[in-house]
Amino acid sequence: MAYIRPLKNGNFRADIRMKGITKNKTFPSKLLAEAWASATESNIKSIPALSVEQLISLSDADIDAMGGIELFNQLSVDLFSTRNAAKLGVINQLSKKELLQLSPHEIENMGGAELFTQAGKRIRYKTFREVCTEYLAQWKKKDYQNQMLRVNYWCSIFGERIITDIDIFDIRDQVDLMLNEKQRPVTINRKKAVLSSVFKYALSRGYIDENVVTSVVVDNDSKKRDRVLNKDERARLLTACQSAKWNKLHLLVLSALTTGARKSELLGLHWNDINFKDSTAKLGDTKNGSSRILTFPPIVMTEFKRFQEVGNGLIFESDRKSGTPKDIRKSWTAALKEANISDKDTLNNDGSVKVEKFTFHCLRHGFCSALSDAGKELSQIAELAGHKSIQTTMRYIHQGNEQKKQIVDELAQAFNL
Repeated sequence: MAYIRPLKNGNFRADIRMKGITKNKTFPSKLLAEAWASATESNIKSIPALSVEQLISLSDADIDAMGGIELFNQLSVDLFSTRNAAKLGVINQLSKKELLQLSPHEIENMGGAELFTQAGKRIRYKTFREVCTEYLAQWKKKDYQNQMLRVNYWCSIFGERIITDIDIFDIRDQVDLMLNEKQRPVTINRKKAVLSSVFKYALSRGYIDENVVTSVVVDNDSKKRDRVLNKDERARLLTACQSAKWNKLHLLVLSALTTGARKSELLGLHWNDINFKDSTAKLGDTKNGSSRILTFPPIVMTEFKRFQEVGNGLIFESDRKSGTPKDIRKSWTAALKEANISDKDTLNNDGSVKVEKFTFHCLRHGFCSALSDAGKELSQIAELAGHKSIQTTMRYIHQGNEQKKQIVDELAQAFNL
């Protein structure tokens, strides 16, 4: 039964209560309100009486004119099942294995992904972008923003493609394109690693059968840096740091030398992270995602006390932008130059490397190598360096000829030879 009533603003509102269905709509004139009410009441009466053939013959425009899918559902008329009965019959006969083996083209021909979804059937129809969205949503590690940027790079290439449709040839084409653009293999491998992580996640969710990214190999041109300073070079570097324009460079380098901490870890330290009583600092946000404690020798603590502040400000804060770490590149390069330590590879006449360049990260190599030379166990070195894996620690340790000779001599003595 329809009820038309005038509103204070001059419009008319039509209210319908019929067969448990309540609907209302506002119109600028009483005539329009009455026409809508009459048509709606007629549809409520006629829809349940439609035959299967009539329901199947309805166009989308017809359905909208009769009140839309919502009205059909309210009247318990399953328009979706009726109109797609034949296709649903075929879909429902497929086994779980057959459903997961359907190609994107086959899914489209059978009614599209939406039909499978509404039928409660699981298929592999996820677009690359959808998988990336899921992947980022479950990302629990640090550096979310940079990871998102790397994922977005691949989304700009594969975004709307069905992930099962992306094969090894697609990935190889992109890698070759980057090589042609003269991107370094080490850069390409970093990008590829992110793509592989997305595919690994998709594999764990059952969206794909294999991680095809792992089959695409790029020769890495990066050589693991194992440059370690000798005693004289180390002394020259520390002297240069003491006379640097930036007065905290000596403290930073001394801390790296004696703790093996990463540059990012040290630059992220706040004053309230330092325990002056125990000569320690707590690192809450490390590369591997776990916290650890740095222990400082007295010489480093003496340097910290020279600059000691109250509060939670950054110890190595930028002098240009408050609240951000110092950009040490110019200070570091100047100190290396002053210490006569090259920040570029020194080459032989044949182009081979004579002396490797020295980077800030090499201080970490020096720390691990010094502990190894002092006879410390790998597990001890790994714990101090913050390595989760002994294999990582082993990459930092390089036995020199003297150490190797000493080991062999000790073994000979043990055999009484």
